[in-house]
Amino acid sequence: MSNRWLIPGLSFTFLQLAVVPNVIAQGIILPSAGAVNRAMSGASTAAPLDPAGATYWNPATMSAFTQTEIFVGGDFVYGDTFLASGVEFLDSAGENRSDSGLSAAPVIGVISRPGNSSYTFGLGIYSLLGRTIDFPGDASNPVLAPFDPPRSFGFGPISASATGLQVSLLMSKQLSRYIAVGGGLTVDSVSLSLDPALFADRNPNGTYPPATNSRPRWGSGFQVGIYYSDQEKWNFGASFKSEQWFETFKYHSKTTNGTAQDLELDFALPSILSLGVGYQLSERALIAVDARRFDYGNADLFGDSPENDGLGWQSIWAFAFGVHYRFNDLISAQAGYLYNQNPIPEGSTLLNIQLPAINTNSLSAGVTVALTESVDIMGGAVYAFSQTNRSLILERPGTVVQLKQDLGTFSLGLRFRL
Repeated sequence: MSNRWLIPGLSFTFLQLAVVPNVIAQGIILPSAGAVNRAMSGASTAAPLDPAGATYWNPATMSAFTQTEIFVGGDFVYGDTFLASGVEFLDSAGENRSDSGLSAAPVIGVISRPGNSSYTFGLGIYSLLGRTIDFPGDASNPVLAPFDPPRSFGFGPISASATGLQVSLLMSKQLSRYIAVGGGLTVDSVSLSLDPALFADRNPNGTYPPATNSRPRWGSGFQVGIYYSDQEKWNFGASFKSEQWFETFKYHSKTTNGTAQDLELDFALPSILSLGVGYQLSERALIAVDARRFDYGNADLFGDSPENDGLGWQSIWAFAFGVHYRFNDLISAQAGYLYNQNPIPEGSTLLNIQLPAINTNSLSAGVTVALTESVDIMGGAVYAFSQTNRSLILERPGTVVQLKQDLGTFSLGLRFRL
């Protein structure tokens, strides 16, 4: 794989112009799973409220559940993503919206403790990724204009699809009245399509080949955690999700005249360290705070520099704050706030048009209603506020490229107690 597109591609383009003056989220990792956990903004490392949240962030908290519980639901994500660019010398500027549509992702969490055993077993199935980017071609938007030198030097239409599923097989052990540990294996499947494939060499006519229709690629990792509760007011938790290592992504692509061209892409998801505190304000109210470190800077593709065929992402911190309040035996509510650093430096905006994971602030809220003594229905909503990344195109004066995005998520699910 090669980022030589930076040199003979747009670099060539804007050097030519300079001769005459110049994509709710914590990166791509979903911050939470399931309606309750989403409504808490993901603050669950020391606040085990439901099976989805417990299996997603800290397997040791499964020991807090005394009976078998099952969560089945879905998350629905809608994003508004805009790409704008301009070249002053050409008096050309435009903005286009991605036709991303509504993405859906399943969420399943199962926790079971056999009898009076000190062991608890869990299963988590949730989406790793789930975004589509689909920018139309536009002659007035320099980045989306056709590659037709000397009149225009863009990419034409730009699209990408990233979908993935993670299955976690987990177990926790109650070591004492106060302390539990847990861990397990994670197995991942990811499909990634990019058109154009900006990591590849250009075709003879200057365009890029597509990297689409490849089979899903498989990966794996592990997850461990520890949970402490004084059984009265305070809970503390910590967990670690390893880097998710994937087989090489391979694409049987072709040049513009149909000549076969094989492309390869190295890909990994970052390791994640989570620290959490929960405090029981009263019998009805709980507050939780999580801090998380996403090590994008050391993950294949994301952390590699543009000079080494990467996207130039930075490792980031995220901070989640959640409140849970039980009004009565029938109704409870959750609310939360999430702040995370932007992993994409503004100087790398152009490189990340197909993966615009730029949002940094979101608010969430949800409600749970007991349908019977053993079945609850729950819903949650998250809004990630509009965020903008803006930079010069390859540092050329008189040029600009800008990504702007906001995201909305709605989650719905059922919890069964057996």
